[in-house]
Amino acid sequence: MRYCDEHCINVPDDFPVEELIRFMAAARHVLLQPNKGSDWQEFAGASNLIGWRFRAADEDWQAYKRSWNEFGASVAHEGNYSREKALFGMFSAGVSCMDSTAYALAALARHPRVLALPFGPKEQRACSLVRLNEWLTVKAPTTGLSAALKGICSSDEWKLWVDLRNRMSHRSNLPRIINASVGALPPPAQALHFAATSSTSPVEGDLPLFNALHTWLATALRTLLIEGTALCPH
Repeated sequence: MRYCDEHCINVPDDFPVEELIRFMAAARHVLLQPNKGSDWQEFAGASNLIGWRFRAADEDWQAYKRSWNEFGASVAHEGNYSREKALFGMFSAGVSCMDSTAYALAALARHPRVLALPFGPKEQRACSLVRLNEWLTVKAPTTGLSAALKGICSSDEWKLWVDLRNRMSHRSNLPRIINASVGALPPPAQALHFAATSSTSPVEGDLPLFNALHTWLATALRTLLIEGTALCPH
């Protein structure tokens, strides 16, 4: 963990602290001149969540890993509850981090010196990473931010983040696969082994599978902050 001056909290080591600081400075240069307005209020609330949600996603994943590394597959119902809770928190917070970033970017892009992107009450209620991608595809398709959003929203990683968040938030938990055998040793248990559902594909792998998702999240977030900074006039 390292300290983030912008949020005044500790954040995971891979959180893009420097990129966030530059992004916030560029946004203040636009949104606070000559004084605070409604755009700043919407931006400030969303941008504050970026680091909070990133840290929460990391903390929940670390909790899952600690449980698996200590107990392996041999946990009772309480252990399974704690692990499911950790996965739910990880995916909910990870998607929230990206959607909060999208909201902050949309509030910034609304400013007439940036993109004059429509961002009234209707758009605010609908805003998400995918919606911002759609809006910029129409309004500003040649910007670096639009290109970055296209790549992120079409990626397999983002699809997995959203699909698993939606499954655990709105439908059911992930059905864990438990291996057994008769007359022979069972195959080694995997830390992440879940059956397919009506809305999610099977998940099968060890801890590095979701470690890679966190690495992807940090990289995608860094890209969005860099491109958001580039939108601002100097």
